[in-house]
Amino acid sequence: MKTIKSIMLAMVLLVATTLSASNGLVDKKKPTTVTEEIGYLLENPSFEIKKEINTTAVVMFNEDGELVVLSVDTDNQRIERFVKSRLNYQKLSNKLDEGKKYKVPIRLISGK
Repeated sequence: MKTIKSIMLAMVLLVATTLSASNGLVDKKKPTTVTEEIGYLLENPSFEIKKEINTTAVVMFNEDGELVVLSVDTDNQRIERFVKSRLNYQKLSNKLDEGKKYKVPIRLISGK
């Protein structure tokens, strides 16, 4: 009788451990740094990128904790509008110093 109880206890523990370890859902890794968050916001542009585009944006955080794009170092108006529309006034989970300017390197690559 004692062995049956021990086996049943072992089975219950095995099933409980297996069920709690496998939730079946795989979440996409959430961004953990400001750079990763900005990269996430700039994913999947609405236009085709034929060659790699490298530029730099100057950004800062306002008093509401929102990201403000001050300038984008590019002659291409489409790229400048894209970066500004995706980043301006976005609240990020990681905040930097308010009012301080930051240079953010941006690299847009073809999705194919």
